[in-house]
Amino acid sequence: MKHSLFSKLVPALLLIVLMLFLPAVVSAETFPEVMFILDASGSMWGPCGKQTKIEAARSVFEKVVPSLPNEVKVGLTAYGHRRKGDCDDIEILIPAGSEDRNALMEHVRKINPKGMTPIAASIKMVTETLKTKEGETTIVLISDGEETCNADPCGMVRDLKGSGIKFILHVVGFGVDPKQKEQLACIAEAGGGQYFGADSAESLLVALETVKKQIAGKVEKAKATKKKVKTRLGKLKIRFPKSSKISLNAFKILRKKDNKLVKTAKNPAQDSVHPLIEGDYELIAAFANPNYRPATDASFGSLRIKGGETTTIDLGAMCFNIAESLSKIPVESIIISNTESGTPLLTLMYQGNGYYLFKPKPLPAGVYSFAVKYFRSPDITVLAKDIQIKDNTESFVTIDSGIALKKPADQGLNVKGWDLIPAGSDDPLLKVRRRWDNDYPLWKIFAVPAGKYDLNVLLEGMDEPLPAGEGLTISKGELLSFDTGL
Repeated sequence: MKHSLFSKLVPALLLIVLMLFLPAVVSAETFPEVMFILDASGSMWGPCGKQTKIEAARSVFEKVVPSLPNEVKVGLTAYGHRRKGDCDDIEILIPAGSEDRNALMEHVRKINPKGMTPIAASIKMVTETLKTKEGETTIVLISDGEETCNADPCGMVRDLKGSGIKFILHVVGFGVDPKQKEQLACIAEAGGGQYFGADSAESLLVALETVKKQIAGKVEKAKATKKKVKTRLGKLKIRFPKSSKISLNAFKILRKKDNKLVKTAKNPAQDSVHPLIEGDYELIAAFANPNYRPATDASFGSLRIKGGETTTIDLGAMCFNIAESLSKIPVESIIISNTESGTPLLTLMYQGNGYYLFKPKPLPAGVYSFAVKYFRSPDITVLAKDIQIKDNTESFVTIDSGIALKKPADQGLNVKGWDLIPAGSDDPLLKVRRRWDNDYPLWKIFAVPAGKYDLNVLLEGMDEPLPAGEGLTISKGELLSFDTGL
């Protein structure tokens, strides 16, 4: 039996190991590209041993280009090959990234030197085409003279290099004098590359072979690059203000595809990380209740976990400043609602005592309203609107105004309830009703927003409410004690 189990486990384990350590396929973008810039100014007809310079360059290209590593893509730019005396005579004959080396060589064979030497402008034109490339392009400039169209080619190349375009520039000075060499060497240094001197076809070949070896080294490095197969494991990072930890019993993470609870993080830290398989999840916050009652769940919405990445959820906190005179209001529950949707996010009940009701609450960023439902009241009373909750920030709700009705001296008078109505409205903000067997909570203190109100009293035996107060003003920070006169 053990042998049978082992024989089944081994292939599975081998498959897992292979998946973790298989080398990644090296994409074409990781291999270096080469852009040749060939001087085709009139001076390239000058002598080079038994050949002209252009003929020597052609013969060297015939040897170097075909022998570049197969993975290297190429490009060709020439200047001065179409018109005399024209600094704009620059043409990208083969754009960088081409695999057609035959086409490149056909252009080299047909180039007919004529014009100026716009080195800086040709480099600028080439680098403009490289801005969107992820990999580094090696530019090889072959010139037999100094710049004739730009006063400071070295400075311009330095600026291009500092712009963030990914290129390295090597320069081959072909049969140049000391002054020309100085400028060309400066251009190479500004481009992050090397300067090579050449005065014959043989030395030109040596220079380009040296560059080719450097490129070949980059190819081998790209080939040798290995990485593990992308993990399907991602991470969920949850952060919230420290003050709101007191209200939080746990975070629950629900997998959406099968509605399965995959993790319950009890008493989570202010900054916690949870490894998860990639997929779609729902984050649920479990809010603490007193007297060992089960926690109250509130959904904080959906999220996606990606393999190899960390998804961060930053929460804010709703905090409360409650006047001491309002600390014992008869609250049956609190309701925190999302303003945009109008739906309650969290309803927290009294549960025997109100310890947790007004403790700081962690919440997703958004705009909320805060309401309470008083005991024996059929409706909720909104105490604050448009509360802006921001990531990792405490937002405060101040509750410092309210009303209390004085109990009538005549104990035989049967008051059933009373309504507090915002002036100019027909809809009560607060409805208070007594129990069937006693007058609770008619004469308690009730928190309400500051404003102007009318007050109606409902008496036993009367079909209509009795207007007991009109234009009552409750100021911010005030507890209004009102005598109905009953």
